[in-house]
Amino acid sequence: MSYIQKYPLLPPLPKIERHDQLPEDSVIIGQLLEGDQNDDPLYLFIKRDNFLSIIITYEDHWGGKDHYNCEQYDFPLKVLSWFPKALADFQRPPADGGLHAGAMISKDQDVDGEMLAVGSTTRGYTLKNRSRDDKGVDAQPDRYRPTTLELSYGLLNDFGLLRLWKELGDKYDAGEL
Repeated sequence: MSYIQKYPLLPPLPKIERHDQLPEDSVIIGQLLEGDQNDDPLYLFIKRDNFLSIIITYEDHWGGKDHYNCEQYDFPLKVLSWFPKALADFQRPPADGGLHAGAMISKDQDVDGEMLAVGSTTRGYTLKNRSRDDKGVDAQPDRYRPTTLELSYGLLNDFGLLRLWKELGDKYDAGEL
C-alpha cells in the first residue's frame, strides 16, 4: 500500500545490517529485551549524531532454518523527550483537553524538522515518522510508506519500554546524550 506523501523526505540514514556490527558513529544508549528468553526481540536505542535509530533484532525459526532479522526505525534524537509527552497527550481524555473521542492518530508535529505523530492500534500505539520512508536506503522511488514503529501495551508497560524511553528523554533534556 502506498501512502500520500505530505512532506519532503529526508535522506535515509545508513542501514544497520546487524546489531553487533554498528557504524562507527553509533552509540547504544539503551536496550531492552521483550521477554526473558534469549531469542525474544531485543530493542536497541542507537544515537547517531542528532538522530536515533531504534533497532529491533530477533531470530525467526521457520522452514527448518534460522533467520536473522534486524529492523531499523529512524527518528530525530529529540524523539526521546518528545514521545512520552506526546503519548500522554494522546491518552488524555477529551474532557481534559485531549483529542476527540475515537481519534486514531494525533496531528503531525514538527520535531527537529521531522513530522511525527502518535497513533492507536488494537494492541497498543504507533510512532509514525512521515518524513522518512520505511524502507530507508532500500526505498522505491514510486512507493512511499512512512516509518511506523508499533509499540504494544505489554512492551511499553509490562516490559518497561516506556520507562526506559522516559529515562533516555530525561538524559536528552539534561544534555547528557
